[in-house]
Amino acid sequence: MKKYLLMMILFGLFIHLPADELLTQPKRGHIFDKLKDEYKLVNFFLSPNQKKYYKKLDEENKWDYISAFWKAQDPNPTTEDNEFLLELLIRIDYCNKHFSHFREGWKTDIGRIHIKHGKPFEILKLETGSDTKLTKKDYQIWKYRISGYFTYLFIDLQQHGDYRLIYSDGDEKESSWSDWRSYLGSNFDESLLQ
Repeated sequence: MKKYLLMMILFGLFIHLPADELLTQPKRGHIFDKLKDEYKLVNFFLSPNQKKYYKKLDEENKWDYISAFWKAQDPNPTTEDNEFLLELLIRIDYCNKHFSHFREGWKTDIGRIHIKHGKPFEILKLETGSDTKLTKKDYQIWKYRISGYFTYLFIDLQQHGDYRLIYSDGDEKESSWSDWRSYLGSNFDESLLQ
């Protein structure tokens, strides 16, 4: 137990959370103190039927439902730790450090995908052609090829680092913009999405 406490305190320092706050969260079975934020996070993983059921609950039962959901995701329930929640904390911290601009990084499109799947198998960082709807923009293609074949295309519409998801393949929970090609120009090589 002492080893676990020391690890959590050090982890709390690493992600800039007070250690006492971090230590209470795994015991409660939640990451955030606000139900709105906790639901936004769990919503990344819920099925449509689970979302429908959740919305019928009162506030206390919503907290209990989320706790039960996180507990069910624990890959090793025989340990004190919920390794899935600990991994989410690491991913949230990464997103907040690398994807935050006008809002917390975990709440961005690119942050959501990183939280759901972790580090991509491959990232292509490119620039649009000159014959697009807009001036030249940076975009990224993220590919996952381990737990499934998922491909995501993000574009930095405002050129301030807030990449928006405009194309998704293989992930039924994410959608593509109907005019996503028009943001990339006629010279866009769709084989990059393979």
